[in-house]
Formats: sequence, C-alpha cells, structure tokens
Amino acid sequence: MKQVLASCVAVSFLVSGAAFAETAAPVAPMKMEKKVEQHKMEKKVEKKTEAPRKLTAQQEKMKTCNARAKGMKGEQRKAFMSSCLKKK
Repeated sequence: MKQVLASCVAVSFLVSGAAFAETAAPVAPMKMEKKVEQHKMEKKVEKKTEAPRKLTAQQEKMKTCNARAKGMKGEQRKAFMSSCLKKK
C-alpha cells in the first residue's frame, strides 16, 4: 500500500512538473529576448548621444606619423615610425 501511494505521489509530481515546464519554457525566453532588445536599443541611444571623443596627443602623433609613413614597408617603416614618434 505504501509503495502504491508513493508511486502515485511521484507520478503526480512528474506530471505537474512536466506541465509547468511546458508552460514556463516559452515565456522565459521571450522575456529574455525583450530585455536583450531593450538593452541593444539603450546602447544605440547612448552611442548617438555621446560626443565624439578627442584623440590624445599620442594618438594624434601616431595618426600623423602613420600618414607620413605611407608607402614604406618593413625596416624602413619601423625606423621612420620610431624616429617620428620620439620627436616632440
């Protein structure tokens, strides 16, 4: 009798768990997708509202030296870039 009762209880948990899993599974990903989409939209708005950042002095120097080194390759470029970046 105890085994039959235990089996009935176990089966009822399994059935209720399966029914819950079927209804809960589709809802959770939809909520997550909405949150992801909302996050993406917030990031797009942030990017549009941010002012373009200024280049640092070192970045400006790199940009200038890189433009002047156009067409150079290998050791020649390496030597030029090194000397150009050391200049003040």
